[in-house]
Amino acid sequence: MRYWKISVFIGLFILGGQALLAQKITFSGTLTHDEIWSGRVHITGDVVVPEGLTLNIKAGTKITFANKSDYNANLPFAADLGINKCNLIIKGDLKIQGTEDNEVIIGEKVYDLNTESIINWGGIIFDGTNGDSVIEHCVVRYADIGISFAGYSTAIITQNIIAENSVGIMVFGSANPWIKNNRIHHNILWGIFCYEDSFPIINDNIVEKNEVGIGSTDSSSPTITCNTVANNKVGILIQGKSKPRNTNNQFIDNKEKIRIE
Repeated sequence: MRYWKISVFIGLFILGGQALLAQKITFSGTLTHDEIWSGRVHITGDVVVPEGLTLNIKAGTKITFANKSDYNANLPFAADLGINKCNLIIKGDLKIQGTEDNEVIIGEKVYDLNTESIINWGGIIFDGTNGDSVIEHCVVRYADIGISFAGYSTAIITQNIIAENSVGIMVFGSANPWIKNNRIHHNILWGIFCYEDSFPIINDNIVEKNEVGIGSTDSSSPTITCNTVANNKVGILIQGKSKPRNTNNQFIDNKEKIRIE
């Protein structure tokens, strides 16, 4: 009987430890196990999800960021993008699965009273294959780059609002994300921009009221189909050796429909 009680105690102790691990949130630094975020989460530095681990963010979660990062991870960009800002860096997988009635909100409006300007956070950075990653029913706002993809990322981005960032989405390297059914609007520079050898699929989005709606440069070859591109200064911008597949898009009231440079 005594041994049975001891076994039960040990079992409960192990289960309790696992529950505590599941509830732990990394506010700055690198995850050491899978995490689940919910409620209100305030991030103080770069958060890195390493290869092999998954960060799950539940519907209704609201994530905010410190004005300056207390931990700066290595970023996959040649330029100083995201430096000293708080970023979510995904080398493993990120699963954000909000609902239509209960979105995940990432980013809040923070003013610098001295400059009378908004203080942006860095952005969500996919830097891996990210084969099981999905962002769904999420609002991403007030970032330098809302969502960026590097390496060979194949993440899926669907049914989100990506707005009021400096840039909505950037795609680098040989990344091949699927960007579909999003509303991408009021970003200061570009709604979506593709670089290097990236070849994302961009379809059925509403891309409106950005400086440039969708852009491609270098040797990128995005598939751009069935989008509504409206009220941008330039609807689609093609530069360098880029060869986008541009079909069945609807252009509405852009100052310039397509520009080739």
